[in-house]
Amino acid sequence: MEVKVSNLKKSHTNFQLDIPAEIFPSGSFTALVGSNGTGKTTLLRILAGVDDRFQGEICYDGKRLNQQVRRSITMTFQTPMLLNRTVYANIEYPLKLRRLPRGERRQRVDELLAMLAIEHLAKKNATKLSGGESQKVALARALSAKPALLMLDEPFSAIDQDSINDMLNSIENYHRSSLATIILVSHVGAHVERLCDRIITM
Repeated sequence: MEVKVSNLKKSHTNFQLDIPAEIFPSGSFTALVGSNGTGKTTLLRILAGVDDRFQGEICYDGKRLNQQVRRSITMTFQTPMLLNRTVYANIEYPLKLRRLPRGERRQRVDELLAMLAIEHLAKKNATKLSGGESQKVALARALSAKPALLMLDEPFSAIDQDSINDMLNSIENYHRSSLATIILVSHVGAHVERLCDRIITM
């Protein structure tokens, strides 16, 4: 999915977001980097349709944001927003919204549980997880519906190295297999260098 930003402006208490023109090419993997308070998360929230209080225009494959476009977009937050349900139910939730048959849902969830090495958490309540476990479940849920535009806000913060490696591998594999457009906010240069083909400094 190509994302084209034109004349984007948003005033915030701590900063002024002003992007005259920017294009995220279809299939690209872009990192947004910069110091705290430069608007990286705000930009992600706008692109994801979470924040609609801005001036300017955003087009997704030439279309304005609509319900069909929304179904092709997923964003993970720095603090995962998980449902008070099992890990399995959290990952399955986007698939149920899209009315996938039960068999397809089970296959996709099982694949993601294995990919991120969290099979043992399937029946655990997602609100009782550690920080690293929560991030992995949030990523699995984000990947479940195979989004054409995936946005990740500091997905590796405050988690152990083994979990980071599982997530890096999963994100890399998804990008390679799906050719999705991915936008990553991260302050870790090594992660940016490994994953991204474009860097935007804000």
